[in-house]
Amino acid sequence: MHLPLYLPFTFIAVFLMPLTLQGASFVPKDDAVIATSNTKLKASLSVEEIKNLLDNSQFSGQSERLQGVLKTHLVKLYQQNPTSEVSYLYARILQKEHLFEQAINIAKEAIDDDPNHVNSHLLLANIFMTQGHFEAATKHCISLIGLVSTLTASTCVLDIQSQHKNVQQSYQSLLKIVDNKETNLSTQHVLSEMSYRMGHYKKALSHINHIKLSNMPVSLVVLWADIQLRLNNSEHIINSLSTLVDDNTNLEDALLLRLAIAEKDLKTHGKKWQKMMAERVSLREIRQDTFHASDLAKYYINIQPNPDKALYWANINWQQAKMSMDQQLLKDAQAMLRGKL
Repeated sequence: MHLPLYLPFTFIAVFLMPLTLQGASFVPKDDAVIATSNTKLKASLSVEEIKNLLDNSQFSGQSERLQGVLKTHLVKLYQQNPTSEVSYLYARILQKEHLFEQAINIAKEAIDDDPNHVNSHLLLANIFMTQGHFEAATKHCISLIGLVSTLTASTCVLDIQSQHKNVQQSYQSLLKIVDNKETNLSTQHVLSEMSYRMGHYKKALSHINHIKLSNMPVSLVVLWADIQLRLNNSEHIINSLSTLVDDNTNLEDALLLRLAIAEKDLKTHGKKWQKMMAERVSLREIRQDTFHASDLAKYYINIQPNPDKALYWANINWQQAKMSMDQQLLKDAQAMLRGKL
């Protein structure tokens, strides 16, 4: 969610947007980030400075660039003074690397220190939802009642329910709560994603089409691109995403993948993005980078058809994330192997 409040974890392959309110020890190796980086930060950062950088890292071209630096600072802060806020920020960093169990333990420490720490409850709700532990996720949403607005708590609960119950019923319930009132980006994201899963692509776009791409977190840009693909707007995807960042080598895998899919669909734009994605996939495979398993599975379904590899990476993704879209990805890979996709 950049979200001011709550954000769906559907696009876990990218990362959780920050969960901040307004009134989503492991030191990576030097070569752990593929995206280029000229990050120069001072040796010591305050908690507020780290929080701001972490919030900024949700936007296109930033999600991996700052990861290693922020993690190093947070490890030190957590070891020195593990306040509820420091623990929460550290848990977010761990979550971004799919170190879910460690993230859960650290976030629980934050709640032990401050039972009303809203962002830690939201983070735990998202992680548990991603893992398919829907009851545990819902408990953390319920813990928010009285601490946040009715809309925020309801969005949290209904997002989870839509993953394992009736998505249409959850969607209609959330619409009634919104009741044409002005709402936050998180709820708009959830409504759009629900519409997408129901196959209502124009309606899905209507929930987010008023938001500038440059103001969207990566997970929402990915949803926007997936909707455009379903509406056969590949040209629009290329024209929009290719100018989103100054240096395209910093594009997140999920965005580069959508550009490659759009380029392949058009057949008239050469293979610039497909070649870039192929190079990225090669590096991910060499490193057995399970963090990007969803992107790799989609690549072998949509760009370079390979049933065995598609199923291999879809299975790895399913081990990590059990949302409805992860289940659909696994079904697509299985169907491809049977020659029915």
